[in-house]
Amino acid sequence: MRRWLRVISIGVIVLGWFIFDMWQESSRDAIIGTALSSNIDTISVRDTKTNEEILVFTDSDSAFTPMIEIYRFPYVQLERTDNKIFKEEPLLEIEYLQENEVKYVVRVHQFNSKPALAQQLEDRYMYSLEDNDKVYLFVVKGNDQLVKVNDGLKTLMDIITSK
Repeated sequence: MRRWLRVISIGVIVLGWFIFDMWQESSRDAIIGTALSSNIDTISVRDTKTNEEILVFTDSDSAFTPMIEIYRFPYVQLERTDNKIFKEEPLLEIEYLQENEVKYVVRVHQFNSKPALAQQLEDRYMYSLEDNDKVYLFVVKGNDQLVKVNDGLKTLMDIITSK
């Protein structure tokens, strides 16, 4: 009897882990789907320490379109071991809005040097200003995905850091 109870317990744990993993994958896909199907009309950048809105772009700004194209494949799914370095509060949060409703958020994390991650990152996933030793990584909130640094994100960071 105890043996069967142990086998059933292990089976329930494995099944629970499998269901949880599928739920996480479904959640990631939903965030990506929302990002790809949204008609973003505003970008709001907020300083997380002061909770102050420091910059707003609308779809009438010339640099707007490249800034909203964050899901240019490939993106990097972070390993669970890498998530611990992103537990710290981010420097900035970039909110992507459609009709004043937040559709998704990209968190900007600042590091003093290139962070050590379980997987090797190409430089296209990091941004560093020429006159600054800081390294910036862009993580989709709720998805634990690093997005490739495109021209729009570079422009955004250049504007913010020049203030």
